[in-house]
Amino acid sequence: MKTAAEQIAFLEEHSSSESSKWREKAEWRRANRDWLRYSRKIAIVVALSLEELNMSQKQLAEIVGCSPQYVSKLLKGEENLTLETLCKLERALNRPIMQKVFA
Repeated sequence: MKTAAEQIAFLEEHSSSESSKWREKAEWRRANRDWLRYSRKIAIVVALSLEELNMSQKQLAEIVGCSPQYVSKLLKGEENLTLETLCKLERALNRPIMQKVFA
């Protein structure tokens, strides 16, 4: 019978890359949880604003001056935004974002 340490070593050695990616992502979320909660709130405010304005992610990207891929990442709530980007978003959406997030 294998010891617990041997079983763990075997599982780690034979685990798929998916499980290691899952672990890496979980560790990243834990390490960045302080700012992630704000980023997720910002994503919600932006997503609701896009819906209310009937604006696409591509249109927002063009107005802000970034790629549609960046807007997609922003809307996932895992992007560490700069103050400059936040101001551009507020201007593009003609809505306060930070006041809603920190209210």
